[in-house]
Amino acid sequence: MTNQSAGDTWVSAHMGLGPRPLARTVDVTVASVARMYDFLLRGKDSYPADRVACDMLKAVVPNAVALVEAQRAFSLAAVDRLASQHGVRQFLDFGCGLPAWVNTHQVARYSRVVYIDKDPMVVAHGRALLDEGGRTAVVQGDLLEGDDLLARRQVSALIDFERPVAVMMTSVLQCVPDDENPAMALRSLLDRLAPGSYLVLSQWVSEEPDTRDRVAQVMHGSTAGAWGQVRTRAAVDGFFDELTLMEPGLGDVSSWARARSASDQPRGVFEYGGVGQIQR
Repeated sequence: MTNQSAGDTWVSAHMGLGPRPLARTVDVTVASVARMYDFLLRGKDSYPADRVACDMLKAVVPNAVALVEAQRAFSLAAVDRLASQHGVRQFLDFGCGLPAWVNTHQVARYSRVVYIDKDPMVVAHGRALLDEGGRTAVVQGDLLEGDDLLARRQVSALIDFERPVAVMMTSVLQCVPDDENPAMALRSLLDRLAPGSYLVLSQWVSEEPDTRDRVAQVMHGSTAGAWGQVRTRAAVDGFFDELTLMEPGLGDVSSWARARSASDQPRGVFEYGGVGQIQR
């Protein structure tokens, strides 16, 4: 219970104060969301604290492994469609996580990709493993930094904001609580993008308040507050306001990746989202 109290105190102290300070060192005694995802995807870059947190999470969300697998498949399927069918050649991959067997730039060949994550271990591993001869960059950053992030040399050297960009934001906003106004930060980012740009977004949702609260308790306590919230479908729909949705629309992303609409809405927790285009 000590971790939970510390996490709650940390979150309360930083509510509404803009972007959280970015960690510069790796604390292996506190679970990391990125390392937890890596463990759930059968990766090798986790520590005991991450594995304990995953066990606690699976007690609340038994389908946790299926959720992270669905998110990964959705992200890569969206990248493939945008690159191969819609000619997108620029990607901003927020919350990219630890490098996997297949990553955004390997699917979106001949494209420029900026990977962005606030976890220092992700950044260190990314810079070692994702270098593609000037086509990629790995930046430690946060959506809440706004224009300061987009103005960084590593970003501006690769991304031309006068041309369409695909913003990848899968399983990212669930790490940002409503008190930090992720909707406003996201809208500010999208307002900077050229017409024809895309948003690829998904996150954990549940229509069951008790389930949302139980996940928050586990994740806030395990990660010392580096978590936001499971949301409702309606809350995630709001992130796509003023965007034109790509078929098959918003829904369980495991159905989206197969290019068909979900026939029903799962109970418990599921990965919900879709792809929208800016057409102003």
